[in-house]
Amino acid sequence: MNKHFLALAIAAIGTPALAQNATSSLTLYGIVDAGVMHNSNNAGQSETRMASGYLQTSRFGFRGTEDLGGGLRALFTLESGLNVTTGASSSTTTLFNRQAFMGLSSSTLGTLTLGRQYTPVYDHLIALSGAPTFGVGGGAVDGIAAPGSTVARFDNTLGGTRIDSSFKYTSPEFSGFKFNAMWQSRPDASSAKTGQLSSVGLGYNAGALSSGLGYIVRKCSSITTGCTATTDDDKLWALGVGYDLGMAKLAGIYTSQKNAKNVKDSDGDVLHLMVKIPVGGWHLAAGYQHLNDKSVRDEDVRQFNLSALYYLSKRTSVYGAYSHQKVDNGGKASMAVTTSSDSKQNVYAVGIRHVF
Repeated sequence: MNKHFLALAIAAIGTPALAQNATSSLTLYGIVDAGVMHNSNNAGQSETRMASGYLQTSRFGFRGTEDLGGGLRALFTLESGLNVTTGASSSTTTLFNRQAFMGLSSSTLGTLTLGRQYTPVYDHLIALSGAPTFGVGGGAVDGIAAPGSTVARFDNTLGGTRIDSSFKYTSPEFSGFKFNAMWQSRPDASSAKTGQLSSVGLGYNAGALSSGLGYIVRKCSSITTGCTATTDDDKLWALGVGYDLGMAKLAGIYTSQKNAKNVKDSDGDVLHLMVKIPVGGWHLAAGYQHLNDKSVRDEDVRQFNLSALYYLSKRTSVYGAYSHQKVDNGGKASMAVTTSSDSKQNVYAVGIRHVF
């Protein structure tokens, strides 16, 4: 796999200006992000370590398009995560683990894509969320895990993120409105993999105002037995609104999830509020998140986030970030893909990011 991966990268870089001709193009893009992170409590121990992709996951990808005439284009995207500290892929099993899809786009009819791709909820809410403003530790408060586990119990901020074997339709923009819908197929009808997913989303952007609304249903994992006494369909709806005041940018997201990860009665709502203030070359931000855990655990979560970005150039920036999380009723705090030994956790990070 590494030989094929290297050959593909060399071939792309070797293409002059990454453009083939007037009607087709190939673009190499990515992010390289590295820094130092301090975690106040990782399973009872404080730790300081080098971190790859704290603010944004380090990655590289390829985008290709071909003009087929009559307003029709063929397109594809292949994107892979990587670990800057070791040079390894961020996945040991999937080469293009972040995105891998292709499709057709019409200027009048919209775009149909097939493959591994983001959900409509992600499409409409990512710009309003804490990622990448506050980084890994502050991006999604719903990552709170069960005691003794690093597996998140909720995923309602970004709604499942990437979906394999999916079809997605995205409409053209009409007076600021854009609609999209997703349906996941099963590569093997006899398998008992994660249940099929369907989703719709609607966005509206006009001037200083941006907003998004989305809904997702993920069926129970087994198609042979359906839901059991302890499982049920995972349902999520989300609403986000942002407004640019010039001197500050405000954003808020409210999401509600029932039967998270298909666990019956594992319900939770998340409120996310954020303000970003540009000051010269600086971008300062503060945020507050509250997870209302409606399950029998009743482990509500409160999280505060701060970050500062300074742009050395259009593509290169340095940053600092801080997140504090507190969990009620004996729950374990869980940020930066680590679980605390108690209800509190603080994460600090400084780093540098380059976008190409």
